Formats: sequence, C-alpha cells, structure tokens
Amino acid sequence: MKVRIYVEGGPQAIDANGLRRFRSGFKRHFERVDTRLEAVEVVAPGSTEQTIKSYAQGWRQYSDHCRVALLVDSDSPVTANSPAEHLRTKLDSAHVPQDARTNVFLMVQCMESWLVTDATALKACFGARLRENDLPRNPDIEAVPKRDALDALAAAVKPTPAGQYHKIHHGAKILAELNPDTVAQRSRHARDLHTFLRNSVQILDQP
Repeated sequence: MKVRIYVEGGPQAIDANGLRRFRSGFKRHFERVDTRLEAVEVVAPGSTEQTIKSYAQGWRQYSDHCRVALLVDSDSPVTANSPAEHLRTKLDSAHVPQDARTNVFLMVQCMESWLVTDATALKACFGARLRENDLPRNPDIEAVPKRDALDALAAAVKPTPAGQYHKIHHGAKILAELNPDTVAQRSRHARDLHTFLRNSVQILDQP
C-alpha cells in the first residue's frame, strides 16, 4: 500500500456492495489524476467526524511506510489559511497529531461541488436528458453554497430516467468518470489535492 486516503462518505447504513462502489469511484478518480496511483487505498468510514477519527488512527498505524491523507467536505466557505485550520476543532477533538495536519484536504464545499463541474461525466451517468443549464456556472465552484450545489444537481437530474441523485450509487459512477482537470479549473483545494497525489507518486517512486 503506497497511498492511503480517508474519504468522507460510506455511511454504515449502506450495503457492502454500495460501499465498495463508493470507494472504487474515488479510487478511479484518483487514478485519473495520475495513472501511477493504482496502489491508492480509499477508506470511507462515514461522517466527517468518523473519518477524522479513523484518519488519526490510520496516521499512527501507517504513516511510517506509506503516504496517509484526509479528504472531507468543508460544508461551508473556507476562509481559514489552511484546511487544518478550517477543521481545527474537529481535528483537536479527534487528537489528530500536528504532523498529520499537513495532509488534510477539503472538498469545497462538498463532494457534489466537484461533480457539478463536469457535465460530460454527469451525462455518462444520467443520460442525454440531463438539464445541463441547471448546473452552477460560477467559475469558482467553491463560492457556490453547499445547498445551492445540491439543489442544482437535483434540478439537472430531475428530467432523466433516474429522476433523482443518490450519493452512493450515482456518486460512485460519476466520480469514476469525473475529469480531474475540469474540477481543478474551478477548485483550488482540488488542485492542492492533485499536487499532493502527484508528489506522493514521485516520492514513492524514488529508489
């Protein structure tokens, strides 16, 4: 195992196949960032708080022999100087070590903020009846409130055969098709994550 990422999602109520698809969707997306990331392992413990707690444990267990990172929703605009500062109260509550806080990344303001940047990936999941004009147009997707991103996705999906968006089932499919460059163009925090992933490959490829 070379890169291990703790990702918010995968609530305990879903079945094992759903959880597997969710993790696989993120893994496929990370591989699209860099094809050398085939060894990435995605852990999806559930809520933000559960994911942070698992990350703290995982850092202590795995960081000596692989790259370990945290990826959770910001749930709000990020005005702090770093993701770790944005999450400081939650990181403190989970006793996340200080040296683990440099590998903290955010989906701003939520995972769906990434999804709505790529109409092509959405159409691959929902079909041609997707209402693309309902997707957010703001070039800075991080400035779009979480509720607005979710509502826009719901409106765009409504005319399709699926009729509604399901985070685990549809989210996994979209993530697998999601173009990292499309996300990065509209999200600086996504760009930071991509830099970490590519740097991780370079570090781990060194003899």
